[in-house]
Amino acid sequence: MARQGISREQVFETATALADEGIQPTVKLVRDRIGGSFSTITPHLAAWKEERGGRQVTSIPDMPESVAAVCRTIWAAAWKAGQDAIQTERDGLTSARRDMERERVELTLEITDLETKLEAVETERETLARKVVELDQVRASALHEVNGLRVENARLEERVANTANRAEELRVQVERLESELARLAEMQRMAVAAPAKTGTAPPTA
Repeated sequence: MARQGISREQVFETATALADEGIQPTVKLVRDRIGGSFSTITPHLAAWKEERGGRQVTSIPDMPESVAAVCRTIWAAAWKAGQDAIQTERDGLTSARRDMERERVELTLEITDLETKLEAVETERETLARKVVELDQVRASALHEVNGLRVENARLEERVANTANRAEELRVQVERLESELARLAEMQRMAVAAPAKTGTAPPTA
C-alpha cells in the first residue's frame, strides 16, 4: 500500500540523492525509496528536473586502468593483511585449543586421581565404621562380663562375710569348749587330790 503525504522536499531530496549516485531519477525509483503515489511524485519530480534546467544525470564513467591497478594493489595488500590477521587469529585459536585440550587432559587425570583417593577414603571410612561397630560389641561384651564379675564378687564378698561370721561363731564355741575342758580338768585334778589328803587311796581301776 502506497504511503500518503509525500512532500515536495522528500521528492527533491530523493531525486538529488539518486543523481549524486549517478542514477537518472524516475518516478518508480523515487517511489521505491520513499513510497507515495505516482500522481503525487510525478509533478514534484518534474519540478525538480525543471529546476535543473533539464540537465541529465551524468553517469559515472568507468574507472581508468591506472586507478584500477592502484585499487587492485591496495585491495591485494588489504586482502593479504586480512589473511595474515586471519591466519594469526587461526594460529592463536589453534594454540588456545591445544592449551585447552592439555588442560582438559590434566583436569581429567586430576579428577581420576581425586576419585581414586575418594574411593580409598570411602573404603577406609567403611573399615573404620566396621571397627567401631566391632569395638562397640567388644565394649558391650566387656561391660556385660564386668557386670557379671561384679555380681559374682558381691556373692563372694557375701560368702566371705558369712564365712567370717561362722568362723567367729566357731571361735567362740572353741573358747567355750576349751574353758569347759579346763574346768573339767580342774575338777578331775581336785578329785584326785582329795583322797591323798584324807589318807584314802584312790580306787584302782
